[in-house]
Amino acid sequence: MAATKENLDLLKIALKAAELAQGNILKYFQNDVGVEWKADKTPVTIADKSTEELCREFWAKETPGFGVIGEEMGIESPDAEYQWVIDPIDGTKAFIHGVPLFGTLIALYKRGEAIASLIRIPAMNTAVWAMKDGGAFLDGRSVSCSKVSTLADSLVLSGTVNTMETAGYGEQYAAVRRAARLHRGWGDCYGYYLVAAGRAELMIDPVVSLWDIAPYPLLFKEAGGKFTTLDGKTDLFDANGKPVAPIYEGYTSFASNGLVHDEVANYFKK
Repeated sequence: MAATKENLDLLKIALKAAELAQGNILKYFQNDVGVEWKADKTPVTIADKSTEELCREFWAKETPGFGVIGEEMGIESPDAEYQWVIDPIDGTKAFIHGVPLFGTLIALYKRGEAIASLIRIPAMNTAVWAMKDGGAFLDGRSVSCSKVSTLADSLVLSGTVNTMETAGYGEQYAAVRRAARLHRGWGDCYGYYLVAAGRAELMIDPVVSLWDIAPYPLLFKEAGGKFTTLDGKTDLFDANGKPVAPIYEGYTSFASNGLVHDEVANYFKK
């Protein structure tokens, strides 16, 4: 199947929103912005809040009637046919420490089916994106996941090992790390960016919210990889367009080049 003109137009709106987000975020990056700490002990800044507000205002003009699910401002029009999902800064901990490996995540769903998705890394001025039946792209060039076929030859990525242990996956993930060629903690969206771009083989996160992973089912399908939860589920929304789990930290996440997915998944079944 080929991508439709409507979906191409919607992808362009997603990409424009990400460009607006980048411009706003970089005004604050490596500057002394104040940091608030939420009840869940995660940080938030004016950059997070103002970026999501900027994107919502843009979408209200470009796609009136569409719903929005965002980390900072919650749910708007949950019964709308189309739903934008946004994490304005995925990796705020990196952002507040001046580390450039944070990004903006945007996905668009129609009745629970992904239409467009992207990861934009503002401090590196780069993005990877996908459109339904239209392929995956890195800065405008067609891109695909790596062809590495074994864990023994793979680069494995994650956030903090502490989270793996707290979530009860410590032993399993230690075994995966030992079996892999390389392991690095290039987590948050940058890890997924690397896998989608063919530069790493898998990224694992045991505790994520909907906005942390909304782009990935479509992105990895179009890039020739695979995305599931750690227990093998592939859908984030049901057929009615409703999230299948609590949107806040109700999901797990496992993205790979597809070729090593089953081998690694077996570790988490034990």
